[in-house]
Amino acid sequence: MTSLPTPAPEEVTYCQRHPTVESELRCGRCETLICPRCLVYTPAGTRCPDCAKLRRPPMYEFAARDYLVLAATSIGVAVALGVIGALVLPVGIRGFLFLTLAIFGGTALGGGIAELLQRATRYKRGPAIQVAAVATLVGAAVIRLTLAGGLQLVAADLAVTLLLVIAAAVAWGRLR
Repeated sequence: MTSLPTPAPEEVTYCQRHPTVESELRCGRCETLICPRCLVYTPAGTRCPDCAKLRRPPMYEFAARDYLVLAATSIGVAVALGVIGALVLPVGIRGFLFLTLAIFGGTALGGGIAELLQRATRYKRGPAIQVAAVATLVGAAVIRLTLAGGLQLVAADLAVTLLLVIAAAVAWGRLR
């Protein structure tokens, strides 16, 4: 009678961070044993928490210098646009010119401000620059209306208000 060979007992492995949890999962980078609780999904595969330290892309990281440049550029552009707007755009535009100015002008203005602020901050993006773009547009509108006769003209200035809303939406979207 021949005896059948018995299979060798499998070695039980445990998570390195949670020694009481059995696991056969390994980090795709350092081969450390990990359990489902400490497993981190990354674009390059599953990783342990040490190997998965994900950084934000550099375009979303602002230094103090970037905030200063952003503020200075935003204020300068707002003042320039406000003065030019007071000289060029009359308050109370109506008719076909109203829609044309609002749609095409808003799209161009929003894209231009987004591009200008990005270039000034070395192509940064994110919430800080989005807020700066909208603040630039609002500042330019306030300066324009102040120079054109007062802030009470907001109700009569629907074309530029619509232009600003479109410009803010375009700039906000481009700077995400």
